[in-house]
Amino acid sequence: MIQRLLLTLGFISASMLKAGVVEDWNEAFLNAVRKETPPPCLVSRNLPIFHLTIHRAVKAAAQAGLDVQSQTQAAHLAARASFLSFFPSQSKFAEALDARAKLGKISESVRADVNDAVQRTLKERENDGSSTTIHYVPSDKPGQWRRTPPTFRPPEFPHWGLVKTFSLPDVKAFRAPSPPTLDSAQYAEEVNHLKAIGGKVSTVRTAEQTLIAKFWADFSYTSSPPGHWNEITREICRKKQLQLAETARLFALLNVTFADTCITIWDSKYHYNYWRPVTAIQRADEDGNDATIADKNWEPLLRTPPHPEYVSGHSGISGAAAAILEHHFGKDGISFEASSDDVKDTRRRFTSFQTCAEDIAMSRIYGGIHFPAAGREGLKLGGKVADYVLEHFSE
Repeated sequence: MIQRLLLTLGFISASMLKAGVVEDWNEAFLNAVRKETPPPCLVSRNLPIFHLTIHRAVKAAAQAGLDVQSQTQAAHLAARASFLSFFPSQSKFAEALDARAKLGKISESVRADVNDAVQRTLKERENDGSSTTIHYVPSDKPGQWRRTPPTFRPPEFPHWGLVKTFSLPDVKAFRAPSPPTLDSAQYAEEVNHLKAIGGKVSTVRTAEQTLIAKFWADFSYTSSPPGHWNEITREICRKKQLQLAETARLFALLNVTFADTCITIWDSKYHYNYWRPVTAIQRADEDGNDATIADKNWEPLLRTPPHPEYVSGHSGISGAAAAILEHHFGKDGISFEASSDDVKDTRRRFTSFQTCAEDIAMSRIYGGIHFPAAGREGLKLGGKVADYVLEHFSE
């Protein structure tokens, strides 16, 4: 009995250890993102393709009755092929993982499962609209987005709301409600709040709030907003030592949700075309609201991204992440830390996914680049998308 128990424990330990292949490849993918710095929308599209190939290869191997070693081989080979399709110049990451994998002899059955998973997933995303462009017509009307200082970059990805979704049937059904109208008391309250707390020079923002803004900034040469939540998930999976199939499915589910959330957010952004705080504050004399006063010299703490304000992408992704991770890990007994590419010497600690999501939503207000409504509605939007994906994800 004792010998059988030890053998069983040994098998379980090996199974859990094998799950690290998914986390390791996720880490390699995000390190490649840091080096090549693709736009966040593109990261949100490519991550689910990458993780769906892994999940499908593992699932096929398991359904064929192959052992854990074969499933691990399938995960590694699928990840490798998908990774290099996105980052052909980052082959050193793949070579490093090859050296660590010690895969042994690979059967033709495993190779077939991997090839099918990779080809099927890439084929599904051909002509998905991600590489197209559309003509953006700017507006000089009050409340409408226009290029923002200091670089006045052109609008980023105005077509993204038209990209083919992974799971949602219609992004318009998930579109956020209208933002506050310029003549409303709520609008004036939010403008004045941002003016006070989100400026490069602020007498009301605390040192802690400034740190929060910078901690979650996720601009160029970082893992990106969806990547940041992948890192959080990866560390939780490593800590809990999830088994391979569970880990592969969770990352696929999480990133499919992020992709559809991002598409839906961009639909709302360019549908409402709402101006950014820097424009609203500098041009408050044009909004027709007596409760706002223009400050032509006002600047936000963070650099304003080049796309419309409403809703917040960080908030949408975070609302989605909180819903997916609460569904998988529960709400009780949660404890985790998050690191930052922008504030490298600090870790933030959380005891709930929702609290972390709210921290991220608030970071964009402290940074002066989003109004509170964009954060609130972004969190809700992400949660709604996550609820739908959880119900319909059948991979």
